[in-house]
Amino acid sequence: MMKRFGYLNVLMQETEAMAMGQLNQPVPVSGNSPLANHARQLNRLKEGVRLSMTEQAKSERLKTELITNVSHDLRTPLTSIITYTDLLKAPDLSDEDRLSYAAILDRKSQRLKTLIEDLFEVSKMASGNMELQRSKLDVAQLLKQALTEHAEDICQSGLDFRVSLPERPIQVYADGQKWWRVLDNLILNAIKYALPGTRVYVTLEEMDGQAQFIIKNITRYELGENPDELFERFKRGDASRQTEGSGLGLAIAQSIVELHGGTMKIEVDGDLFKVTVTINSL
Repeated sequence: MMKRFGYLNVLMQETEAMAMGQLNQPVPVSGNSPLANHARQLNRLKEGVRLSMTEQAKSERLKTELITNVSHDLRTPLTSIITYTDLLKAPDLSDEDRLSYAAILDRKSQRLKTLIEDLFEVSKMASGNMELQRSKLDVAQLLKQALTEHAEDICQSGLDFRVSLPERPIQVYADGQKWWRVLDNLILNAIKYALPGTRVYVTLEEMDGQAQFIIKNITRYELGENPDELFERFKRGDASRQTEGSGLGLAIAQSIVELHGGTMKIEVDGDLFKVTVTINSL
């Protein structure tokens, strides 16, 4: 009886320590008594609270990064627009300089427009307000069209695209415009962030009733240890944010895939970056 009262006192002390936020040390479990079972439940509760606090801290960090990145990416073209607008007001400006400044203004305005539209689109999809216009779609043919669309960009990138497509059609029930956006974003992502002079492997196949699209490449930038964070809005492989991407491409692609009931998975092994997209085939 004294041992049980002593053990109960230990559990009470551990519960008090847990209430004060001390979650690192596990509660000692002794025997198979009801008190021991209670200690096991306390340990499970401790672990749950600790994981919840870790996720909350991660969420706050990503929220802070999101605000910082959005501010940076929107402010950069806006600052250029303000600067070159002031330069255009100079009375002694030559026609050549005026045309040059106007071209820069046009480019920066388009950049700002793209950023705002992408942010609006990914927010709309995240809220569940995006409607899909589904129909039978040959994803093999759509992928061929997407690669043809970017043939010039691929040629200029210095990348060697190795494409493996099935000889027969692979049909899915999907929104063609939205699914084009998925393929387009992933191809552009490879063009922007793959190491020049390396190979990019693009594969489409049908397995176990699913269409599976895989694209993998060697990254130009070090990606870090957590590939899941690449889905976060305004996250980029280029941490210095010198590239033209908005950081929304993967987030938009993932949202579209999930709206179709599919899955999109990122794997990082050193500098090898791999994206796998699956959707039920017909």
